[in-house]
Amino acid sequence: MRHSTSQSEHNDITRALNDLKLMLLDETAEPKALPLSLLRDITNDFSEDRRIGTGGFATVYKGILENGLSVAVKRMYYSNLDDNDFHQEIQCLIEAKHKNIVRCLGYCFESHGEMVRYNGKFVMAEVQHRLLCFEYLSKDGSSGLEWRMRYQIIKGICQGLHYLHAKHIVHLDLNPTNILLDDNMVPKIAGFGISRCFGKDETIYTETLRGTPGYIAPQRMDSTKITIYSNIFSLGVVILLS
Repeated sequence: MRHSTSQSEHNDITRALNDLKLMLLDETAEPKALPLSLLRDITNDFSEDRRIGTGGFATVYKGILENGLSVAVKRMYYSNLDDNDFHQEIQCLIEAKHKNIVRCLGYCFESHGEMVRYNGKFVMAEVQHRLLCFEYLSKDGSSGLEWRMRYQIIKGICQGLHYLHAKHIVHLDLNPTNILLDDNMVPKIAGFGISRCFGKDETIYTETLRGTPGYIAPQRMDSTKITIYSNIFSLGVVILLS
């Protein structure tokens, strides 16, 4: 069901839409806060026919702008991701600007009261909306490609990962589903939901082991310490399966 919009909301959508169009044309533009009303509008209220992917933490929808350009809108599941994880992902995405890293255009974190059904009755509840907006990439995977092209894709992934490590960003969930391709078959690393950014001399630990089975480094099974070597193991598995 589409949400009705007031004139004020319509004006907000128009302004934010213009900002988003400009960001698509300017690769140096910083990601900015986007209103939920805009993201609802360009995804047709997160309709099923706009859904382009689903994972353990979010569903991704195709957003279509008035000028025919498209973006990807990632809508987080409320129960599977806490605020700190969301803030960490935004921080990593703002820090990461490279041709082999998916480009983040904006983010949305809104909380407001909504009538929801509970035990057969409607009650007022606080509902949180956490979303990210990215450049739209229509391809994924490198299977079936000739070796020269697969080599170029692997090289691009390595360059993107090297950049992340130089920026002290540990991805922690590098796997084929988090590697997308643009129209020119340039790979871009995505899926920063459990990534961590840290200072040059900082050591970070995690209490919960998360990631994609088969791509998690064995040393992470017995240690809570996070290092860039966790990504290297994942990269090796990705290359073997390419």
